[in-house]
Amino acid sequence: MTKNISILAALGLLLTACAGSGKEDASPVTDFPEAMALWQSKAVAGYEVTIEQTCFCPPDLLQPMRVTVRQGKVIDIEGLEQPLNHPEVLDERRLTIEGLLSLIAESGDSASELVVQYDQQYGFPVRLEIDGSPLIADDEFSYRLSDFQAY
Repeated sequence: MTKNISILAALGLLLTACAGSGKEDASPVTDFPEAMALWQSKAVAGYEVTIEQTCFCPPDLLQPMRVTVRQGKVIDIEGLEQPLNHPEVLDERRLTIEGLLSLIAESGDSASELVVQYDQQYGFPVRLEIDGSPLIADDEFSYRLSDFQAY
């Protein structure tokens, strides 16, 4: 009985050691260069993603929006709770992953606060919060990305 327990324990240690060698178990993506490299390596030509933004903007833009992007350009935006009454106010660059990654690169040295959490499979920001200046009211904004589907 003791011999069987020892064999099972050894087998468990061996399986644990082997499980740690795959890409999925690598350390999490936490910095911008690594996230950008991961996103670029995926060469995603088109995708859909749900984006929720928080900003000083009209209420209809403070809802989840389903955004369809092809070749880096927004081709469709749909409000998921109500129609978008002010789509002209949207900055479409901030509704693409490429645009958000550029925003992170630009804000890295100038923003007073920059918080980013990256998707571990693709490298895009799933959570982004930026405060340009603590002395300016209403310049803060945040984005939450979910339900990503690559084509």
